[in-house]
Amino acid sequence: MIPEPQLMYLLELLNALGPAADDFVIAGAQAMKFIVDHARATRDFDFVLDVVGLRGEDLSVRTKLHELGYVVVEGSQNFQFEKPIPTSKEKMRIEFMAPEEFKRPKDFRVDIDEGVHARSCVGGSIAVAESTQHQLSGRLPDGSPFKTLIRPHALVMLKLLALDDRYRNIRGPRESRHDREEARTHAADIISIVRVQLDPEKFRRDFREQFHGDQDLGLRVEGIVNSYFRERTSAGFLVYEEFLVADRPIDREIRFEIEREIEAAHRIMIQVVLPSF
Repeated sequence: MIPEPQLMYLLELLNALGPAADDFVIAGAQAMKFIVDHARATRDFDFVLDVVGLRGEDLSVRTKLHELGYVVVEGSQNFQFEKPIPTSKEKMRIEFMAPEEFKRPKDFRVDIDEGVHARSCVGGSIAVAESTQHQLSGRLPDGSPFKTLIRPHALVMLKLLALDDRYRNIRGPRESRHDREEARTHAADIISIVRVQLDPEKFRRDFREQFHGDQDLGLRVEGIVNSYFRERTSAGFLVYEEFLVADRPIDREIRFEIEREIEAAHRIMIQVVLPSF
């Protein structure tokens, strides 16, 4: 689960937001910790914001962040914030995303408050709608429920879009190495989430039905699934293999182990995700 001391400061933030905390949906690797045992380690928090809900709240996000000691991460264009954690070398870092339909004209940012932006996110509205409540407790007295993570099928949807974005390296040659590393991570995350679904039929149904209000996005995601996971040699499995071999000495036994894992992952994706379309 979420480690200390980050858990304490997550609860501090949500406690300060009060009812508006319901408009902050945890996504990304932190959400995976509620879905997958031994999820990859991360200490940063990604939030998909319910822009409509926030605009109805009597709250200044900027003021709350300032009161809690957060400052803008340099170069982030006001959608990443961090604060030092007392008596520690670590920092608490948060990033805001929001549905792309609220973004500025000819800009990727969504205005949240004066000096507070969110990065536009394809599928963000679905992520907000397909969220669920989870109880967290920590050192703060208020352990009340709040929207903490998007449901597995919606998280897979966002990660498929991110995989496609990073694999195609749309940000250009200067970001090619970082994008390739991110593509590997997203592919591994997708397979990890799908693998632990105890009710594959329900996952398939939920994955398909989340697009009932956005058929164009559904078709786009369908194309990504087919392009990256239809065949054993599809791009998604190629970058997953790169993820598996990273920083490992490769001998005959390890090679056979990786080949077995790729075959197993292919069977899982074919059985659980691809029939959705």
